[in-house]
Amino acid sequence: MSDQQNPESEPSIIINDRRMRFDEEPAREEAPRTQTTPEEPIAPPVTDSEKSLREKAEEAREGRLLALLSGMVASHLFVDPSTGLPDERFSPSEARFYLDLIDLYAAARGKEGIMGQIPPAAGPNEKEPPRLGHIPAILGAMAVHALGVDPATGRPGGIANMDAARLYIDLLDFVSGTVGGSMTAEDRDYMNDILYQTKMFFVRQRDLGRPGGAAP
Repeated sequence: MSDQQNPESEPSIIINDRRMRFDEEPAREEAPRTQTTPEEPIAPPVTDSEKSLREKAEEAREGRLLALLSGMVASHLFVDPSTGLPDERFSPSEARFYLDLIDLYAAARGKEGIMGQIPPAAGPNEKEPPRLGHIPAILGAMAVHALGVDPATGRPGGIANMDAARLYIDLLDFVSGTVGGSMTAEDRDYMNDILYQTKMFFVRQRDLGRPGGAAP
């Protein structure tokens, strides 16, 4: 039975190693090849202009990620200008957590962080220190929320914001490709799982919103 006939069934989606974009229509099936030789044609060399476009796109994605984490720092240091008093979310320790997380990311990318050093390990009486695996956890939670998914049941339970979901999933993909190799095996497995699941939910929600799509 298809997804349109049974909305409760999970979609059959395979995300291959070529990482086709989750937010685009599937490509049309190619015509059978008539070439008999097993050799594949050599791809043309990447031009400087193409490399520059890729680098600019990567810089833009990294900028969005750092802006998001920096916004979390600011939210925990906010002071109401009308009263001069801290906001209810004011927490220097939480702000420091996100600052250290930014530095961990910068170190994994071989760049200079905000504090200019890798955060020290936590003492025996301190809470868990930040690690790279917290970044996909944050992005995954945001993507799930933006998709309108109830985290308790894993099923759609709210209004989806597809543009926001696309942004968070794209940043998840970016983090996976840039610093995934620097994470622990457990964090990397979690990241791959949440990335796969959010892409599946995105495609499902997108299809439900089309004319003729299955009713939620």
